[in-house]
Amino acid sequence: MDMKLRQSAEERLANGTAPFTRGWPTGANALTLLHSLAAKPETAGDALKLLHELQVHQVELDLQQEQTQQECSQHIEDLAQYNALFDFAPFAYLSLGPEGVVLAANRLAADWIAPGSSEAWAGCHVEDLLAPECRAAVRTMLATVRKGEGRQTCAVQSQVGGTRAHAVASATPGGGQVLMAFMPTGPWPVAAGR
Repeated sequence: MDMKLRQSAEERLANGTAPFTRGWPTGANALTLLHSLAAKPETAGDALKLLHELQVHQVELDLQQEQTQQECSQHIEDLAQYNALFDFAPFAYLSLGPEGVVLAANRLAADWIAPGSSEAWAGCHVEDLLAPECRAAVRTMLATVRKGEGRQTCAVQSQVGGTRAHAVASATPGGGQVLMAFMPTGPWPVAAGR
């Protein structure tokens, strides 16, 4: 067990700041052993040592749980912040599976590729959301990105509304996901209600 954690547990026990146990009740066998050791003068010291070790161990577990809960809360907060950065980014972003299926779209991308329908893009292939004349370029770009050849770019146009944009795609290490960003060559269409 971590010595720092043990030291902290012992300090909390010594100064009375150890939290009440949140663990399971002590088993009957352990209580029976502790009682039999405490009942005999020659083993009473062993009983006190055993009780102390059990208390220290319980406080260590409680401290580990507190730390895990704090880390979990921080991760949840960080995830919410990154989701907000993605969703409200000033450019249109799509998160794609390795074969080009749309996994997520930020608000601007959703408005650009499917105005008025917040989920029309879900599960679609990115090519199907773009004008037919730019699909071959996107297909080539995605194939190159999947091979690990770095960031790729091409000109695209949305199928709905016909707004032109410059697309940039890059893959996560190992090619598991692709992030595609779109920078308009003109103004973004204004979505109603956003």
